[in-house]
This record gives sequence, C-alpha cells and structure tokens, in this order.
Amino acid sequence: MFAARALARLGAIASRASAGATATTSASTAARAIEDGAAPSAIASLTRALRTIKSFAPGATIGKLKPEPRGMEAPMTSFEAGARQEGWGSAGGGAAPWTPTRELKKRKSYFKRCGHMMETLERERMKELAAERVIVPFRPGDVVKLTLEVPENMRKTQTFTGICIAKRHRGMGSSFTLRSAVGNLVVERTFPLFTPNIKGMEILERRKVRRAKLYYLRDKPLRYSRP
Repeated sequence: MFAARALARLGAIASRASAGATATTSASTAARAIEDGAAPSAIASLTRALRTIKSFAPGATIGKLKPEPRGMEAPMTSFEAGARQEGWGSAGGGAAPWTPTRELKKRKSYFKRCGHMMETLERERMKELAAERVIVPFRPGDVVKLTLEVPENMRKTQTFTGICIAKRHRGMGSSFTLRSAVGNLVVERTFPLFTPNIKGMEILERRKVRRAKLYYLRDKPLRYSRP
C-alpha cells in the first residue's frame, strides 16, 4: 500500500515539475528505491528532494532570462547614455570629461566634473580587469563553483559551490553572495566581483527564479539551499 501511494505521489510530482532531466532522474531513482524495498524514510527524503527550486534541463534551449546574466562588463556612463539622444550637445553639453574649463560651453560645478572623471577612470579600469579575469556572466539562481586562492593559507586554492542569491552592482565595488549548505549548517559568503583571489568560475546549473534577490531561501527548509 505504501509503495503504491509513493509511486503515485512521485508521478504527480514529476509531471508537475518541468525541470527536465533533473526531476526525471530523481523520480526514477526514487521509483527504483521503492521497487528494491527501501525504507519509507529514505523514500520520503527522495520525494522531498523533488520539491526544490526547478532548474532548466541540460542542453535545453533557454530564451530570455530574467534577471539576465551579467559579467564584469562596465555599465553605461551618463555621457554615453546622453550621446544616444537626439540633439545631444546642442545645449553646450556632451563634452569629453577632460575638456578644459575655459573651453566648455556650459559650466558645471567642480563636484560634478570630478565625479565624471572618476566615473570614466573607473570604467576604463573595469574594462582592463574584465579582459584579464575569469568571471563568466551569471545571474541570481545560478549554481556557481568558485576556485579561490587563500592568501592567509600560503595562497593555496580551495573550491566553494553555492547558489547565487544576490548581486550588487557598484562599479569596482560590485559583489555577489553565494549560499550553500554544509552538513546541517547554512553558509553564506560574499565575494568582491573584481577580486584577484578568484582563479576559476564555473556555472554548474541554472535554476528558474523570478527575483533578483533570493533572500526568501533563508526562510525555506535546508534542502532549498543545497547546490
């Protein structure tokens, strides 16, 4: 009786879950466990594993993702955004950030001019680092595997795998947060995006999410935080 009910429940869950190969593999594994006479507790744990965040099937054609994957590319500056507008510069604006003050048609405060210069310098530096580093475009909901260099441990390397639950875009101060479960404990680590200690990065899985901040996982059971 229990095996029949478990098989029916597995079929209903697998049909509702559009996770592709991930859900199918888990369902088949649980079905084999039922046929082999596994303990009810083991079967229950397998069925609970299906009720996690859905993921895209490996090799499936993925359309437009929201939020979109984003790497280390520099954001558009206010100067570039204004240059796309029709009639840009007709009112005396549109000058390069290094234009001498006496050659400006429209005077601006020194605070605004210095801020424009700092923004331009930061953007040039971000372009240089993006060409050197190994960061790949990723998004919240991706399962990311990092290879890190630990300066405090004679620069030995270690790996950390977790679900990206947040990204913070602040130019050179950008960062992202990974959430993982180690045993029965949850670990959240925040990494600077432009740190030289990241030696490798790999996207293991893309999960279906509709938010840019996945802080609701903190209120979910532990299985939702496992990569």
